[in-house]
Amino acid sequence: MKTHEKIEIYILGGFLGSGKTTLLQNVLKKEKKRKKKVAVVLNEVGEHSIDTDIIGRETPLKELLNGCICCTMKDELELQLLSLYQQHQPDVIYIETTGVAHPLEVLDACLSPIIAPYIDVKSIISVIDLKRWKDREKLNKSIQKLLIEQIKYSDHLILNKVDLVEKEEQLSIQEEIIKVNSRAQVSRTTYANISSLEEINHSSHSSVDNHTELHVHHHLHIQTMTYQFEGKVIKEEFEKWIKGLPNNIYRIKGFVQFEGDEEYTHLFQYSYRIPYSFPQKKAFPKNLVFIGEKFDVKKIKKELKNLEENGKQKIIL
Repeated sequence: MKTHEKIEIYILGGFLGSGKTTLLQNVLKKEKKRKKKVAVVLNEVGEHSIDTDIIGRETPLKELLNGCICCTMKDELELQLLSLYQQHQPDVIYIETTGVAHPLEVLDACLSPIIAPYIDVKSIISVIDLKRWKDREKLNKSIQKLLIEQIKYSDHLILNKVDLVEKEEQLSIQEEIIKVNSRAQVSRTTYANISSLEEINHSSHSSVDNHTELHVHHHLHIQTMTYQFEGKVIKEEFEKWIKGLPNNIYRIKGFVQFEGDEEYTHLFQYSYRIPYSFPQKKAFPKNLVFIGEKFDVKKIKKELKNLEENGKQKIIL
């Protein structure tokens, strides 16, 4: 890949009909005024996208149809992001998810070890239909749970369609939503009309030191980190280290090479505290991507560096 500044990624989520596409239209107009080079990824569960013409032909667009990023189309998203990077090298990519997508799963899908070093997921933005939230008990239990999850794992909550809710109810509904996620930045809108891009540009998925105070205007509450190996590690030591990881690391995925096993690069996955390792004959970039909450980035990087140093010493011996 050519040397290029990291591409900013924004994930636009929210339940069906909440106003995601309207928000995307508003955002694209504002990005155009800033002279930013923008690309879009649209994900639809069905076979056709009705939003393609809305985006405009001047904006590079990739469509992921007939499936959801967070379950069946993770690999496809990786290919499309890679394609946008190589062909257009945009400054920013907006990903509009399906209405039934889980934010954490979409974030996981974005952070492929192949492309993670070249992108910076800046913010997960969820659009909430205030009227639907108010009447959510009429929905089935699984959809109610999804609505809560979409709020819980977002960095910015756009409380949309405020014109459909009485003014005295707006604040009480906002208080309910803040109880689910007190860290997110909140905007109240009609037609998802944010006043400026700065409204959604405060959060950042960049790695932070565990000793740094987390604040909604500076850092995200779901952290990500990419570690790029320079060498190999001793398999037994690596497996022991994995077992000692804290509970606030949710996912790890990527590629690692073990000392004494020159023929293979190992695909590594870690989810719900269960590690998996699969040998791959192809030489993949040795990157590990971490997803979690309030973990000590410096400590983990130092420990991984020590594992590499131990691998080098064994080779010398």
